[in-house]
Amino acid sequence: MSHLMEVIRSCRSTRAFRPDLPPREQVMQLVEAAEWAPSGMGKYLWHFTVIYNAEKSHALARAVAEADDRGPEYDFYGAPVNIIISYKRDEHHAMVDGAAAMQNLLLMATELGLGSCWINQLRECCDAPGVRALLTEYGVPEDHIVVCSAAIGYIAKETPAKPRKQGTITVTE
Repeated sequence: MSHLMEVIRSCRSTRAFRPDLPPREQVMQLVEAAEWAPSGMGKYLWHFTVIYNAEKSHALARAVAEADDRGPEYDFYGAPVNIIISYKRDEHHAMVDGAAAMQNLLLMATELGLGSCWINQLRECCDAPGVRALLTEYGVPEDHIVVCSAAIGYIAKETPAKPRKQGTITVTE
């Protein structure tokens, strides 16, 4: 099996993080991997916002919890880092471009021994006033929507692989 396939097969959604920050250099490698994702028509209209601060990440989680009625325990699984992928509002390729960038980011996190979890809740409420105020403060451009974000940190509890469903492949010759 190739090394890349091993990384793909070992990538998991981490839902329990340790509070300590991973090295900034490693976090920036995740963003570099995301930047190298393909973009429809070569537009590359995304923006990557790195929240490299546990308190600020937690404040954003609290704003999302309030906007989305998620309850007092919602905290991006305790991750000290959050990486937000945003894209110019109303761009046709925003979601697929962001998803491609996110996959690169998640795979690089696995390669570096970091935990990661794709977070979609921020996309749903990025224009709620309390959330938008923090996003703007943290550097997300005001003319962008959040496509997705990733909780990043050291794994506190391993996540076992789930079995893959059968019958999901059709080959036509």
